[in-house]
Amino acid sequence: MIEPEKRDYQEKALRKIEHFKGRALLAYEMRMGKTFIALHWLKRNPEVGPAVVVCPEIGKLHWEEKALRHFGIRSVVLNGTKPPQRRFLHTDKDKLYILNWEILQYWVKFLRAAGVTAPILDEVHYIKERKTQCYKATKSLVKGLPYLLALGGTPLKSRPAELFNILNLLRPDKWPSFMKFAFRYCHPVHKPWGWEYKGADHLDELHANMEAWCMIRMLRKDAMGDLPKDRRIVPVDISSRLEYDEAEHSFIKWLSKRSLARANKAKKAERLVQMGYLKRLSVSLKMQNALRWIDRWLEKKKGKLAIFAIHKNIIAELHAHYKGQCVVVDGSVRGKKRQLAVKAFQTDRKCRIFIGQTRAAGTVIELSKARAAVGVEFDWTPGDVT
Repeated sequence: MIEPEKRDYQEKALRKIEHFKGRALLAYEMRMGKTFIALHWLKRNPEVGPAVVVCPEIGKLHWEEKALRHFGIRSVVLNGTKPPQRRFLHTDKDKLYILNWEILQYWVKFLRAAGVTAPILDEVHYIKERKTQCYKATKSLVKGLPYLLALGGTPLKSRPAELFNILNLLRPDKWPSFMKFAFRYCHPVHKPWGWEYKGADHLDELHANMEAWCMIRMLRKDAMGDLPKDRRIVPVDISSRLEYDEAEHSFIKWLSKRSLARANKAKKAERLVQMGYLKRLSVSLKMQNALRWIDRWLEKKKGKLAIFAIHKNIIAELHAHYKGQCVVVDGSVRGKKRQLAVKAFQTDRKCRIFIGQTRAAGTVIELSKARAAVGVEFDWTPGDVT
């Protein structure tokens, strides 16, 4: 077992979890050690458990390795949709289940029968929608249990309504009713078809209450004295400013040169369609210079590089350019193939580049061997750009 280095802000989070009696929303930003904090809390409280980690599929190996390597906690990784007829028997060193969100609904009865007392919900935004199977299964899992840790670097991605589910699960005594919550914090608007809760109101009050009752929040900039400096912005010019300007100022004319049918359809929602095209066009026009920058980095540096993109054609172009020295994780790479790709990047000296689709590989994976990370394009949601 390798004892990990514990930073001051992580110790502060552990004390706050104890203050909240093991029911907390750990909302530290990405790469601040939320996995470490949750596992350390389990290790520090041996009476807690068995515990279960619910995480994105790609994160299962990450949790399993961290638990065993740094804390000596053995895990039972659950796969598939058919639980065994009898539950697993736990020992003192074997008290952690790990499964992914997509199969949680099939394992709730099994986990309840196994005596799970401490769910750990990683990337908790998976349950922001009330009608999803993820949320319904989570609600059944955590009902009546004494402990609950929710982890998310950006628990609020768009609007306050997304917060209610997790706040209600953590502190039903403070947030018992969605309607009461919505009319206070979501600035509801009455439409012909009913109420919409897409707005925001009294955010300072909501933030203060969350910090008082369950939330542990810190940004990387607030812990920079305890963290290495790891981010700088490198501007990359596009190859054809004239083409981009035409698409921006004469969009239908520009699109007609490529597809008259698409141009006619775009007229119905020109501005919205234009934004999507401009986003794709900008990354396409800067790819030549982006590849040149990456090539120079690889020539000058000896380390590894993680590259993130969104669109399949961009990922395919990156893969073709660096074939033989890279691995790719996008939405088509699932299960063990994802885990093997991450492991190859971490352990194979010849594999210098990790190419990840932002939503498929942007969370809950360890790319500690990467000396730098490059985002060649960014998500629509500001909360996903971290």
